[in-house]
Order: sequence, then C-alpha cells, then structure tokens
Amino acid sequence: MRFLASFIMQGRMQAIAVAATALMLSLLFPPLSLLAAAVVALVTLRLGWREGLNTLLAAGLAAGLLGAIVLGNFIFPAAYGLLLWLPVWGTALFLRLSRDLGLTLALLTVIGMAGVILVYAVVSDPADFWYQRLQAVFGPVWRQAGVDTALWQPQLVTMTRYMTGIMAAGMVSSLALSLIWGRWWQALLYNPGGFRREFLTLRLRPSLAWFTLALVVLGTFADGKLHEVLVNVGIVLFVLYVFAGVAVLHAILAARNMRGWLYGLYILMALVPHVFLPLALVGLSDAWFDWRSRFLPAE
Repeated sequence: MRFLASFIMQGRMQAIAVAATALMLSLLFPPLSLLAAAVVALVTLRLGWREGLNTLLAAGLAAGLLGAIVLGNFIFPAAYGLLLWLPVWGTALFLRLSRDLGLTLALLTVIGMAGVILVYAVVSDPADFWYQRLQAVFGPVWRQAGVDTALWQPQLVTMTRYMTGIMAAGMVSSLALSLIWGRWWQALLYNPGGFRREFLTLRLRPSLAWFTLALVVLGTFADGKLHEVLVNVGIVLFVLYVFAGVAVLHAILAARNMRGWLYGLYILMALVPHVFLPLALVGLSDAWFDWRSRFLPAE
C-alpha cells in the first residue's frame, strides 16, 4: 500500500491513472471504488483543493475515454467518477482545514441525513418507489427459482420502508472509508503514526449524542410517516457511531496488547453483521462515559 501511495504522489498523471483505472475496474469489482475515491482524498489532503479538483476532473475525463474504448460509452464512466469523487473531494478539503476526523465524519453523516429528508420531501412515497424497483429486480429471479413470492411480500414491504436510510448509510460508509483510507495513506507517507493517533482518539461530541438519544425517543413514540423518516435518519446516524465504537475498542485492545481480540473484532465485523449494534452503542455511550479513560492501562 505504501508503494501505491508513493506512486500516486509522484505526479498528477500517476494519480489520474490509478483513480481512472480503479474506477473502471470497480464496475467489475465494486469495492475498488473505495480505492478510486481514496486517491482523490489523498491528493486533496496533501496538496489542497486545486490539485484535488484538477485530479478528479482529469480522472473523470480519463475514465470517460476508457469507457468509450472498452464499453462504447463515454458519459456513464465520467458521470460515475464525478458523482463518486466530488463528495470525497469536499470532505477531504474539510478535513484538511479542520484537522478533526470526528467532526468530518459527523459532517458526512449530517449530509446523509439531509439526503434522507430531501428524498421524503421530494418523493411522495419513497417506500413504494423502492418497492417497484426491488420487485423489478428480484421478482423475475424468484419466479425463475420457483419461489412463492407471496411468502416474501411482507418482508419486502418492510424493507422498502427503510431502503432510503440504508442507501444513504451505504453512501456515507463508502465516503467515510475512502476518506479514512486517504488519511491513512497521507500519514503513511508524511506523518508515520499520525493516523493511528488520530483514529484511536476519535470521540464524538456529547451534544451529538444527546441529539441522537432525542431522535431515538421521538422515533419510538412517533407513528406513520414521521416514524419512518426518523428511523431512516437514525440508520444514517448508526454508521457514525459504528466508526466511533471501533475506534474506542481498537484503542483499548491495542493498549492492552490484546492482539487476538483485536483481530477477532475485525473478523467479526466482516462476517457477523449483528456485531455493529453493540459497536454503535459503545460509540454512542463513549460521548458520556469516555471508555478510554476508564479502561486504558495507567501510564
């Protein structure tokens, strides 16, 4: 990874080549979109807004040209790149100026929450919107497999009520991971150990935690469309607290030299989705209880 980061920072053409190539390959293997976005994050964090913007625009053009050659389509890869890179560029610039990873992740979350509210303001029935699209995707598959679609209708209807929040949370997660990847690269090249210190001290503000608690209480007692909106907004907030919870547990386990538990934590995150709920609770409660001060070994 250090070699790749060094190659990217050798010049604009190298950064453009890696970003555009990773973007095109992400059409076959979607996780590579994180790498493509991390390139823009690294360039922006290190060299500033102008170089970051020039890189993403040129990489978008390069991706479009590659798309025209390989796929016969210039517009889709270029537009995909701009939609992927512009939010990363903006948040990387904010992190460069604020030097506060927690505040930057909170900003990403607020943008995701605003997106959810905007969808509910513009679309009369988001649940029906998602139902039609999921039905179009999975309906033929279920019929071909001989599955009784009536059995799945209740689950499908329930899921569509929260798809707006799930999609927004996915976008926020991707942006956050790309930004963190770029920040890690920056520290690897120019400030060894800096990212570790920054991430392991990540702690969210108590005011945000109180807002989250109020949102949960209001969502519990609300009904109808208001309940649906609040739950979808809460799903986006959930992502933020997962990152905070991971930072808390990583800091404690690493300080106690519990490497086996540390590896186990990340393996569980990859294999068992249910572990994200306790992680989010750790991240939320840390705003009040400061778990590091309670469990880190005394120096």
